[in-house]
Amino acid sequence: MTPLVVLLIVIAALTLFVGFSYNQLVRLRNKVDEAWQDVDVQLQRRHDLVPKLVEITKGYAAHERAIFDEVARARSEAQAVAGVADRSAPEAKLASVLTSAVAVVEAYPELRAAESFLELQHEIAHTEDEVAAARYIYNGNVRVFNTRIQTLPVSLYAEAFGFGPAEFFQADLAEKVPSDVKVGG
Repeated sequence: MTPLVVLLIVIAALTLFVGFSYNQLVRLRNKVDEAWQDVDVQLQRRHDLVPKLVEITKGYAAHERAIFDEVARARSEAQAVAGVADRSAPEAKLASVLTSAVAVVEAYPELRAAESFLELQHEIAHTEDEVAAARYIYNGNVRVFNTRIQTLPVSLYAEAFGFGPAEFFQADLAEKVPSDVKVGG
């Protein structure tokens, strides 16, 4: 084999390697984007439950208006931000005040017995579980993607191809602190 043929084989092998690596990075980035969309759907579902909670409970807990105003304000703040890192704090606050609101209305026996409230309470608990699961999957995909772009040899050219690290979505405060809110009273 002549040196020219060896050089061409090495260049072809490097080109194939970089091409396959690039395609893998695209797949990983798409998985991160898809997982974020799943998180976003669950967060929107949480946001949609707030007006239902306020509507169901307003007749029973009229003098608890401050807590429901706080829930509505937290919902607005959470909906107003767009980035992954920017959404962590407002979403954590919304989860916390939503949990507090459910705890407050549990003090009303007639409301706890209302079928519509029990359904909503179960839906809120289920949604919080779905948010946690979607966040777990998203953060797992971010970890795999970030590890790939930060390890050799991919780290040498990942940034040149436009692949920067993805941001993790932090845990909700309500999930870090154990809650004594019972579902189904």
